[in-house]
Amino acid sequence: MPEFIIATSNQEYAGARQLFEEYLQWLNLDLNFQNVVEELSQLSNMYAFPKGGIILCTSAKEFVGCAGIRKLDENTAEMKRLFVKEAWQRKGIATQLLKEAEKLAAKCGYDAIRLDTLQTMEPAMNLYLNNGYIITPAYYNNPIKTAVYFYKKIYQTAKINAV
Repeated sequence: MPEFIIATSNQEYAGARQLFEEYLQWLNLDLNFQNVVEELSQLSNMYAFPKGGIILCTSAKEFVGCAGIRKLDENTAEMKRLFVKEAWQRKGIATQLLKEAEKLAAKCGYDAIRLDTLQTMEPAMNLYLNNGYIITPAYYNNPIKTAVYFYKKIYQTAKINAV
């Protein structure tokens, strides 16, 4: 049975880095405009409580999925790198990672989450739309023309469950 934890140890952040790298390789896009090299080298700083964190899905001591939460502004978190290894897809893990990310964002005091995905990533698009996210205008400059931006107000529902 998969377990969901928030990365705190060096081993867990190393596992998160491996999943982030696997996700970036799978995307096969140039994301240098997002400063991914810096991000990968500073995961424990960029994704650390109380400003955010990385939720890891583990099974049999293997890291099989992740989602990152980080500060976008005082009231809004940004979710990054939601990813589930192919062998573990279609088991509800992405939905649970999304819910855990919302709980973490609420625990950090954020009222909302923003994120982006690609129009071509139909399962991701459906995941967000089916979980109350709405499509919004871009919240940052992204040269990838198929990027789609989402927003969800989370404070009212997730804050209650985060305690």
